[in-house]
Amino acid sequence: MNSIKLTVKRLYQLRDERMVNSHATARVYVGDTLVATEEITGMTESPVSKYLHAGELTGAVRVEWDCDGIAEITAATLERCPCCQHNEPE
Repeated sequence: MNSIKLTVKRLYQLRDERMVNSHATARVYVGDTLVATEEITGMTESPVSKYLHAGELTGAVRVEWDCDGIAEITAATLERCPCCQHNEPE
């Protein structure tokens, strides 16, 4: 089974020169097809990942997001489920 590794690299808002929690909505696409929508809340400057299970992936994986503050989010394809086998992104 293929998986998509969704990684939030940065997520926060600046308020009075301080970092505070933020909210983002990430939309993951394979080609032009929307395959997942994830609501993300919190604050991080360290990468946090989540694995989304997918069937056969035909097309490039990409992520778009809307955010109340500052965000950096990536998506990568994995050939097998990371629960069963640890693989590197393609």
